[in-house]
Amino acid sequence: MPMRTLSESESRALTSLAAAGLRVFTVAEAQRLLEGNRAEVNKLLHRLAAKHWLERLERGRYRLLPLEAGPEPLWAEHEFLLASKFVEPYYLAYGTALEYYNYSERRGDTVWLATTKRKRPTTVGTIRFRFVTLAEHKFFGYQEISLLGARVSIAEREKAVVDGFDHPEYCGGGLEPAKALWLGSAELDWERLLDYAERLSNVAAQRRLGFWLERLNLGSEPLLERLRMPANRNYARLDPLRPAAGPRSARWRLLLNVPERELLEWQEH
Repeated sequence: MPMRTLSESESRALTSLAAAGLRVFTVAEAQRLLEGNRAEVNKLLHRLAAKHWLERLERGRYRLLPLEAGPEPLWAEHEFLLASKFVEPYYLAYGTALEYYNYSERRGDTVWLATTKRKRPTTVGTIRFRFVTLAEHKFFGYQEISLLGARVSIAEREKAVVDGFDHPEYCGGGLEPAKALWLGSAELDWERLLDYAERLSNVAAQRRLGFWLERLNLGSEPLLERLRMPANRNYARLDPLRPAAGPRSARWRLLLNVPERELLEWQEH
């Protein structure tokens, strides 16, 4: 392994990056800060990565490994801070947001981000970063939180739940947003929850939300009526990750492809 030694120019570059607070940065950002030409800055960053002063996250993007990481750096930036550097605009979403609010007991090694851009998955160490491209009308309902002195965008509680009904596959399955409803019932704003569900314009998501509000005894009848869609021939799956088999709910136009014994079994654990 190359030694973590530094030439004068490398030391000056690291000092400048650290002083500017650039924990994660692009080659272009480093070039502006160091006032060098792109080719030379690229070589400099490549040398610093080879000596383990930097870690290359993906093409053209690095993170700074601090001195306390030791000669064989094992230090890791908080994954939410890393996530915030990969794409703009974005917000932490789906299973990641539900975990943050303690609305899910799952602890995965994937960080989920919603964005309006197309972005390939990225892996840093053992953490995978997955990017879900949303239509403009679905990209709303997020807020900034403070984390280690930085600002990070994350879905609001209500948006995290309705996004889960929109795409249960990014949460670990159709039961996860249902658990979030139950675990977050004392904190969720029901009017906002329904407003957000309606703004998504996904009939299947609204039906799933209505079904679970009723099953968990969380929704008043006026609330539930807002979620009932006009009848049609199509039945959406309660859990899109499971086979299309099971009884049908005419009230919610859902194929109940989760065995009855599993619907509320998780409440007992």
